[in-house]
Amino acid sequence: MNLGIIGAGATGLTAAWDAVRAGHQVTLLEAAAELGGLAASLEVGGVPLERYYHHIFRSDKAMIALIEELGLGDALRFHRPTTGIYRGGRLIDFTTPFDMLRFPEFSPVDAVRFAGSSALLKAVRNGERFNDLTALAWLRRWAGKKATAAIWEPLLRGKFGDRAERVSMAWLWARIHCRTFELGYVDGGFERVYAALRDGIEERGGKVEFGKAVESIRQSVDDAAAPAVVTCADGSTYEFERLIVTTPQPAFAKAAGLPADHAVWKNQYLGATCFVLELDRSVIPYYWLNINEPDFPFLAVVEHTKMIDPSVYGGRHILYVGNYVEREDWRFTTEPAELLARFTPYLRRVNPDFDESWIKDWHFSKAGFAQPVVTPEYRALIPPHETPMSRVTLVTMAQIYPQDRGQSYSVALAREVTASLGLR
Repeated sequence: MNLGIIGAGATGLTAAWDAVRAGHQVTLLEAAAELGGLAASLEVGGVPLERYYHHIFRSDKAMIALIEELGLGDALRFHRPTTGIYRGGRLIDFTTPFDMLRFPEFSPVDAVRFAGSSALLKAVRNGERFNDLTALAWLRRWAGKKATAAIWEPLLRGKFGDRAERVSMAWLWARIHCRTFELGYVDGGFERVYAALRDGIEERGGKVEFGKAVESIRQSVDDAAAPAVVTCADGSTYEFERLIVTTPQPAFAKAAGLPADHAVWKNQYLGATCFVLELDRSVIPYYWLNINEPDFPFLAVVEHTKMIDPSVYGGRHILYVGNYVEREDWRFTTEPAELLARFTPYLRRVNPDFDESWIKDWHFSKAGFAQPVVTPEYRALIPPHETPMSRVTLVTMAQIYPQDRGQSYSVALAREVTASLGLR
C-alpha cells in the first residue's frame, strides 16, 4: 500500500515503523524541522534535551516495549527523583507517602482522608466509572475540603484556569492510578528513540520529509476508491491509497475543510509554553516542584539535572519552567525575553538567592494544541478514527482516554490503529 502519514511525533513515527516493516510504501510528512512532536528536542552541550520536560513511568509498557524493540533497552534507566510543593512561601517535601501524610496544613483526619482517597484511586481499575463526575466535586467529598484546597485545587486551577471546576474525575484518576514513583529516561534523551525510528523507516525504503506543513487534505466525494490528496504549504502535492493523520483535531478539521459545526471541532485544547534555562547552579532541591500558589504565573518548575547528572550537559543545570494556558493568554502571546523577565521575580520567591546571572543560556518553546480539556462531556466528543474521507484515518491525542497525551499512550494508539487497518 502507498501510505501517507502526517506528523512525525510518537504516533506518526510508530505507525510508519509498523507499516514499513510490513512491506508498505510509507511517506511521513512533518511540518517542523525536527522529530518528536511535543517530545521534540533541542541541544544543550551537544546533547539532545526535550523542549518540554519528559519522562516515562514503569507502567508505560508500550513505550518500554518500543525502546527495547529498537535495541535501546540498555539506555533506558529508571530513577527515583524527589518532588516538592511550593505553598505558603515555603518548599515542602512531597516525595514519599510519609511526606504527604505530614503535609503542614493537614490535621490527622485530613491526612487519613487524603491518603485513603489516593489509595482508592490506585485500587480502582476502570477509571471510566468516573466519566460523569467532576474532579473537584469528587475530591471535596472523598479527599476532604482541606486536602482539596491545599493540594488538588491549586494544581487543577494552575493547569486549567477557569475550566478547573469542569475537569473530569476520570482524567484525574488516570493521572494517579497509572503513575509510579520511579521515572524512566533514555541516556542521551528520547531523541534517540525517534531518531532510531526515522533511521529504521528510511533503511526500509520509507521517506520522512520535513518542512511539509499541510494546507489541505481532499478526496473525491463521488469515488470511495479515489486517493487522498495532500497539498503542502510549499506547493508539493501527494496522493496516497491510505492516509493517517496524527495532528490535533482542529488542525485536521481545518486542512480537511470540515464545517464549523462538525464534531471534530468540538474538543478544546490548551496551549503549552516552556522555558529551558541553562544555569551554572541548582535552583531547587527537587526534580519536580508543583507551584500551589494562585498568584504565580507558571505551573511547575522541573530541575531535570536532579534526575540526570549535570555533567551530561557540560556542567549546566537544566531548569524547566512550564505552563498550560489558553492561546489568547498573555503568557502565550508575550515575547519570550519579556516573559522570562516577568517570571524571574517568582523564581526568586522559590529561591531567594536566585539571580539572573545564574542563567547562562535559555530556550523557549510553545505549542498551540498541547492539553485536551477533559470534561464529563469529553468522552461523547471523542472523534472516531474514521473520517468523512474513506481513505483518511484520524489518530490523535484526543482519542486517548481517560489518559491524555503521553509518549506511551501515543505509541499504543498507533499500534492499535495500524493493526486495525491491516498495516502491521
